[in-house]
Amino acid sequence: MMSIGQIFILLALELGLMVGVRAEGLCEAGETVIFNCELPKSVSSLCQSENDGVLTYRNGANGKLNLKLSDKGRGKGRVFYFSGTPYAGGGEAHIRFLKSGYTYYLYDKAVKTGDGQEFSAGVVIYKASGRVANLVCNNDASIHETAYHEITKEAYQSIATQ
Repeated sequence: MMSIGQIFILLALELGLMVGVRAEGLCEAGETVIFNCELPKSVSSLCQSENDGVLTYRNGANGKLNLKLSDKGRGKGRVFYFSGTPYAGGGEAHIRFLKSGYTYYLYDKAVKTGDGQEFSAGVVIYKASGRVANLVCNNDASIHETAYHEITKEAYQSIATQ
């Protein structure tokens, strides 16, 4: 039989484990954050399931999703595409996907300046007629290293974020 002290310790450990499971952005418990961008009017997150590696993009605000896209099932490896290029003193990385006639690029960029490095990240959206938006993250967003290894690669193409 367990003593009251042992029960208390066990409960404290279980509560600590539950508190430790914290999702970032719009990622859910059991998902790893690949990219999390706090935009002026919403949050954009690309998340990867820890169980099966499925990627899910979510954009939303105030508990409501505006857009959700996943590579679950037959789309696995054929929905999200990674590209990047090095710069002297920096580089640029993109994750591209298509939805409803729009092309989305999640990006992060580091450029060498006279004062060190300048970092930027955001979401660029294109339609056939050209660029629709360049939404810049308000947080310290970056494409996590996992994307460089886990997401299907494609040739780099400039997205003209500036």
